[in-house]
Amino acid sequence: MEQIVLLNKNNPPPPPFTKGGLGRIRGFTLVEVMIALVITLLVFLALMQTALVGIDSNMRNVLRDEAVSIAEMRINQAMNIPFVSVISDSGSLSGYDCPSGFSATGVPVERNLRNIAGFDFCTNLTCQELGGDGDCATNDAGNKQVNITVGWRWKDENSTHRISTIRKR
Repeated sequence: MEQIVLLNKNNPPPPPFTKGGLGRIRGFTLVEVMIALVITLLVFLALMQTALVGIDSNMRNVLRDEAVSIAEMRINQAMNIPFVSVISDSGSLSGYDCPSGFSATGVPVERNLRNIAGFDFCTNLTCQELGGDGDCATNDAGNKQVNITVGWRWKDENSTHRISTIRKR
């Protein structure tokens, strides 16, 4: 059902921007608009902080996954060389961004991750004879324990990943 409004020619409605021109319909005041903008700003700031936490967490996971991959690569190298050739690392890690307290000897591994070119991972292989004199270089025992440690620094935090295996003659 349609409602038809007839205008009284003798008493026309007031112009829309005069007092009472819009009847009960009102606009927002400047204070209401400013409060709405401040609330919207706070919501967006909270969302941005959440996004930044998510991005940082994701990057930490990428670095950890890469460290696991590097440790697996180093342990496979140790398993694929002759038994007598498995010895502890002796190369220097000076000049690389290794975690504080990380061994001074090892093998640096540089990887390109996302938008970070040349990210440093420090790796260290230690070998210990199980039985014999404990020195892998003398090869007087039938078993060697091979330990791989991978270290890296992200946002001034030190992180490491370690794996071990036993190698039989």
